[in-house]
Amino acid sequence: MTTNQDFLFFQDFPADKISTIQGDWRYFQRQDGGRIDRIWDNRKMVDEMYAHLTEGGTWLPDEYIPRDPEDGKPLMPWVRHPGFLEKSMYNRQYEMIRNFLDRWKGKKILFLELGVGRMTPMFIQEPFWQLTCQLPFAYYISINPKDALLPEVLENKGRAIHEGIAEVFRDAVELKEKEQKEDRQ
Repeated sequence: MTTNQDFLFFQDFPADKISTIQGDWRYFQRQDGGRIDRIWDNRKMVDEMYAHLTEGGTWLPDEYIPRDPEDGKPLMPWVRHPGFLEKSMYNRQYEMIRNFLDRWKGKKILFLELGVGRMTPMFIQEPFWQLTCQLPFAYYISINPKDALLPEVLENKGRAIHEGIAEVFRDAVELKEKEQKEDRQ
């Protein structure tokens, strides 16, 4: 589950394993939001728009603004905003999370929060805290140099690491390599 809308996770992980609960820049929706339950894959549209940018890449002629093919209404990225479309695609994202939790709720689960700040704690942070409390074998780790938080109720089921993500992962790899080397000796 990610609140990042930049689709970078899709470069390394299968799409059916990633839930994008705050939208995804790879799709467009109508500007009028939830009236019509439809989103469009936007890769070809973005390539077309990019090819027609003028004035140093800062202006797009009106005829290249993406529009609904049926009624010509403008399209915009399918990402969290006041008119964000919360219908079929959005519900599929949450269904992925529910299915994952149903499958693994009796097993060990690590809720690993990477770089989540204080802007939208209700999408990742607070649900992770609640699930860590509810699930008997859950553990929670927050990694963020400034905003890593650990509620008191989770002090025995979690950890807040006030370091950068790259540093923590580098240190973890070095520690694992050291342990493997010692095991071989």
